[in-house]
Amino acid sequence: MTPVELILMYVALPLLSLSSILYLLVVFRGPTISDRVLSADVFFYTSSLFFGIVGLLVGSPVMVGCTVVLVLWAYALDVYVAKYLERGELGD
Repeated sequence: MTPVELILMYVALPLLSLSSILYLLVVFRGPTISDRVLSADVFFYTSSLFFGIVGLLVGSPVMVGCTVVLVLWAYALDVYVAKYLERGELGD
C-alpha cells in the first residue's frame, strides 16, 4: 500500500467510529421505529466497512468473512422489518 492510502485509512477509521457511535445513539433514542431501523441498518454497513479497512491494515482474510456475515445480517434485518411493517407479522 502506498503511504497516501495508509493515511486515508487512518483518517477514515476515527470518522467511521464517530459515525457508528452517533448511529447507535439514534438506535437507542430514535424518535420512531423507522428511524431506529434505518440507523441500525446504516450502523451495520458502517461497521462492516470499518472491519474491512481494519482487515486491510492488518492483512487478515478473516476480517473479510466478518464483513460478509455482518452485511448479510443487516440485509436479513431489512427483510424482516419490512415484512413486519407491511403485514404486521414476523417469522416464516
